[in-house]
Amino acid sequence: MHIYIFLATAVTALAVENPIFARALGLGRDTMFMKTPMSGILLGGALTWMTTVSSLFVALFNFALAGTSHAAITRPLLYLAGVALVYAITAKELLPRIKLPDYRRKLQEALPVATFNTALFGAFYISVTQNFGAFQTVGYALGTGAGYTVAILAIYFARKRLSVSPVPRSFRGLPILLVYLGLISLALYGLIGRVLPT
Repeated sequence: MHIYIFLATAVTALAVENPIFARALGLGRDTMFMKTPMSGILLGGALTWMTTVSSLFVALFNFALAGTSHAAITRPLLYLAGVALVYAITAKELLPRIKLPDYRRKLQEALPVATFNTALFGAFYISVTQNFGAFQTVGYALGTGAGYTVAILAIYFARKRLSVSPVPRSFRGLPILLVYLGLISLALYGLIGRVLPT
């Protein structure tokens, strides 16, 4: 039963609650203008690692703070401490062990962005407001990181396709990319089950 809850929450976070398209979290210049797909995969992988491992601390803190009166004040501080601990362990212990220097350097550049990306804190905030259990929190974090990676790659390939498409001159580049992202966001917003005001 727990594996079903874990997988259902991960798939929901991956598709319906996509951090870029549905939640508008973590979309910056670096993610919109990736130079190679491998850069997107490395950034998404770093974010997936950080959210998934940090979610273990989040689940622990949610359990420990359940029913306390000062949870609203201490929860963000504890989340930040957990994320900082995962960042320190990853940066000091795990990254130096990667044998390929090019990937190690790219991951060292992507790790701070992934750590402090708003999608990381957005996933934890949503898991708290929806009263997720431990399996749901970890599943949601994994799905959020994977969804972020999928969204980065979708933006990369859309930008490549749009650059060779016959787009009117005034819409070339960033404007057509924003229109594209807006249409995908509206489609995912509809999947969430919300009705747009008419």
